[in-house]
Amino acid sequence: MESTGFCIFDENMNPVLIDSIPTKKSQSHGKRLKVIADKLTELKQKYPPEVIVIERGFSRFNMSTQVIYRVHGICNLIFYNCDQIYYPPKTVKEAILKGNATKKQVQEVIKNKYPDVVFKNEDESDSYAVGLTYFIKTEKLKWDKDVVVKEKKTRKKKVKTDEEVNG
Repeated sequence: MESTGFCIFDENMNPVLIDSIPTKKSQSHGKRLKVIADKLTELKQKYPPEVIVIERGFSRFNMSTQVIYRVHGICNLIFYNCDQIYYPPKTVKEAILKGNATKKQVQEVIKNKYPDVVFKNEDESDSYAVGLTYFIKTEKLKWDKDVVVKEKKTRKKKVKTDEEVNG
């Protein structure tokens, strides 16, 4: 809840706004949720959406999970009249790169494909990736992972024999 990332795309799949909603750790969860709710309400009025695409929560640490679901509840309420689509993190990673990719790897792929896109934090790149996943899954965007990702080949170190070492 420290930084809720969001990305707004236009009808041509171009990002209109990539940002995040920062909150202060010193504030109560209620106050932080209010900050998030106010910003989401403002965004809804300024950029009326048809579809909201959300990264599904996951259970890793109980308290963190509970807090994430509170933010999801706020989002569900504010955007009650929009289609809401959830993608699990692994689905997002798989659509962009591979299911076991790290957030950093996904971010690098996006930056390579869209060099003009700037992210201030991982929350923003995550939200962008979730949006791309929607476009890929609905076949609005053709995404060829083989073209986007060029695996770095590691050079094998040559192991010297005893004869080479001892001359």
